[in-house]
Amino acid sequence: MSLWEAIWRLGVPLIVVGAAVAVTVAFSEPPRKFSRPRGSQWAWAGLWLMTAGDAAFGNDRSSFERAWKGTTALLVAVAVIVAAWRHHRWRNRVRLADGSPPLVARPRRSDS
Repeated sequence: MSLWEAIWRLGVPLIVVGAAVAVTVAFSEPPRKFSRPRGSQWAWAGLWLMTAGDAAFGNDRSSFERAWKGTTALLVAVAVIVAAWRHHRWRNRVRLADGSPPLVARPRRSDS
């Protein structure tokens, strides 16, 4: 077995399992631990964009490769959306418990 075959057979499942673990962590970790990417963490956003782009526009790729890259990109996107949504809800609950005003005050409606 060549090195490329070993990477293909072991790497693909590890990447997909890693993305599935990211979704699980997004649902199970406390919302206060979520943070936006800083510094070198932006490389993960680039990696996500590359896998999503290869899945969507990789015409010279095999259907299997496009499928696992699309699955990985989808799982990572779901993990980030769930974590951000939970963090947003948590921040709103903390603000309401403190009695602080909401971030954006809505203007009152006129009675006319």
